[in-house]
Amino acid sequence: MTLTLNLRQEWCQRLAMLSLIVVWGIPAHCQTSAFGNGNIHTAMPEYIQEFFLSDTVRCQEKGEIQFTTATQSRHSVGTSAELHVEYGITDRLQFAIETPFGIVAQPDQEEIAPGWSSVNVGFLYQLIRSDRPLALSAGVAIDIPLHAQGELGYEPAILFARSFHKLQVHGSVISQIERSESTFAYNLAAVFPIKHGWFPTLEFNGRHRETSAFYLTPGLYHKLRRRSEIGIGIPLGVRGIPNSLGVVLKTNWEFGGEH
Repeated sequence: MTLTLNLRQEWCQRLAMLSLIVVWGIPAHCQTSAFGNGNIHTAMPEYIQEFFLSDTVRCQEKGEIQFTTATQSRHSVGTSAELHVEYGITDRLQFAIETPFGIVAQPDQEEIAPGWSSVNVGFLYQLIRSDRPLALSAGVAIDIPLHAQGELGYEPAILFARSFHKLQVHGSVISQIERSESTFAYNLAAVFPIKHGWFPTLEFNGRHRETSAFYLTPGLYHKLRRRSEIGIGIPLGVRGIPNSLGVVLKTNWEFGGEH
């Protein structure tokens, strides 16, 4: 009975958060559309292709492919490297595959054993295009385990973004649902251009499994060329993981499309 009540409360919290996103985003979109004939709205430029612990709302264009390599090390979480590939099926629909390679040390382990944990495949559909100050996407992914102890997981997600002059704010709500347990991640990230090719970022990242953990992640991206960039982020544990400090290194490349 207690377990059922806790599950109901958890899902109520999730639905409430999703409702806030819709309530916050749709009126802004409607207001923008109302003034569309007067050309008051402006396009939302793509400052960076990825955040560090968060996701950007934009889908790849038709025929466009993006490669992302990421290496991260965080206290009490472990060290991992991953390759993430996104391909634009249409201008609104993209396919993505992610292959993480983790080196995780548990407190009761004497040795650190590296290994491939899973393969993640999914689709993302952009409901509201980013040619307005508001963008909205939704998607689902499947986490396929590569070892006998793993479980098949499903990851529904909703992502949104809003521009305020040159400042962009991106948010995402992602849940990983497995038979034994579920996890919940929510992110709020901002990016702002300071000079040509330099983009500082700041993220608030929440993670909930059995307990909750929160990070503040400042970062900095530099565009090497028009469609490639490199960045570094520093996740700082502010709650749930005491004395937590990490580093995330990312490189992104885009090819194809209409460019």
